[in-house]
Amino acid sequence: MGPDGPSLKKLILAHKRATAGVIAVVVVLVGVMVAAALPSAREVSLSDSSTCSAWGSASQAQRSAYARLYVAEYASTRARDQDTTEADLNSACTHAAYLGEADDISLVAAMNHAF
Repeated sequence: MGPDGPSLKKLILAHKRATAGVIAVVVVLVGVMVAAALPSAREVSLSDSSTCSAWGSASQAQRSAYARLYVAEYASTRARDQDTTEADLNSACTHAAYLGEADDISLVAAMNHAF
């Protein structure tokens, strides 16, 4: 011990096995966190069966692409244009989230207010 107490270097040298164990645990934990983050980093396109939660976490480009697809598929029945469709989906998914059903309601069900 020095005048200010034990140094980190002396502590590590005195407890080599424990130090190696701690380093191994830290490496494993960092690996698990990186592995968990990688799948969420890639963008997944939205579809009719996507949930309102997916809509909420989608990028603006993904939302616009789905709104165009929705207008193309349902133009004769419900959808008027892309901007209105995006606004309607935002409103419906916000309502579903308020009800606590955003993880369960698909985008088509949200547009039909089926919650």
